[in-house]
Amino acid sequence: MDTTAPKRPRHASAPAPRTIADMAPEILLRLPPDDPAYLARAALVCKPWRRLLTSKAFLGRYRAFHRTPPMLGFVLNLKEHFGGMTRFFPTSTFRPAAPDHPGMSVLDARHGRVLLQTAMEELLVVWDPVTGQEWKIPEVPVFALGFNAAVVCAAAGCDHLDCHGGPFRVAFVGSDDHGYTFACTYSSETGAWSQRIEIEEPAFVNDRPSVLVGNTVYFTCDPCNNFKIVGYNIVAQELTVIWPPSQHQYYSCTVIVKAEDATLGFAGVQNGSLYLWSMKADPDGDVEWVQRRVIQHKTMLRTRGLTNPPEVVGFADGPGLIFVRTGNTVFSMELKSGHVRQVYTCRSKNYEVIVVPYMSFYTPGHAMGRLPSP
Repeated sequence: MDTTAPKRPRHASAPAPRTIADMAPEILLRLPPDDPAYLARAALVCKPWRRLLTSKAFLGRYRAFHRTPPMLGFVLNLKEHFGGMTRFFPTSTFRPAAPDHPGMSVLDARHGRVLLQTAMEELLVVWDPVTGQEWKIPEVPVFALGFNAAVVCAAAGCDHLDCHGGPFRVAFVGSDDHGYTFACTYSSETGAWSQRIEIEEPAFVNDRPSVLVGNTVYFTCDPCNNFKIVGYNIVAQELTVIWPPSQHQYYSCTVIVKAEDATLGFAGVQNGSLYLWSMKADPDGDVEWVQRRVIQHKTMLRTRGLTNPPEVVGFADGPGLIFVRTGNTVFSMELKSGHVRQVYTCRSKNYEVIVVPYMSFYTPGHAMGRLPSP
């Protein structure tokens, strides 16, 4: 008879308790990107945290975790100053080193860069508010009666979460004195403009903000020859003309947007309500406007005593923000949540206000030269 005592089962050793040092990366990963001061303060706690928060590996995880660059502020043209001026208005704790650009006006902001135009020489300047770098663009080698331009990242395979310092392009669309609409592209890599393409369609492009959908930049035109939208595919080098929804004839109360389904969208005010549209293609390739939402202006702004009808003055793609002006006040409204906040009060001389939002991550890696030692 076997009297050997049975062996006791071995219990797996309990995992070692996680320490604050182990949990710190996961905690810091969840700090809100729309308030960069949180990361900056955390980088000053100790040297290990500073090394972590300035490492490429962590910052890559941080941007991928939050996916959409936050809106750090917006840029406005202040016409009451002599010669005009562009000013950066922060909506977060980020502050650019030089928020004012006298003698300039803003045309566009995208992929961490702002596109400015000098008032006197009519030259273009690309400005990176995060790094403070500026690039002067050579003069466009063709005369334009009216034009607009957009800046886009040109880095191959870029996810557009950290475009600072990389190559870029400037897409330029204008009209000449022969009734042609033309376009060309500047490349920071070659330092030159491409050959122009043109269509025999008069389209007097205005200075309202553009929208990038895929490889196509869309611009709006003044209604002198019917209110229209011009699309410029900067890869295929093609120009197209699109007419907005027929219900919106007053272009001053409208803006083109990027719809939720990543197609070209349109936002316009009519009879005190905000109408949101997007483009839909049928099996034959023809496109049409489809009305997506209608928001009553009292519901939209959730404020009382507004005597002036709302006017759409800007759009932020990533966070889905619409900027609406009523009287001397500009509001931002989140289309998903409906959250509304007052962002700017106009002065009497600012009759026309166009909001150009600036979206980018600002992390301790960008602010290394400004952070004191922990």
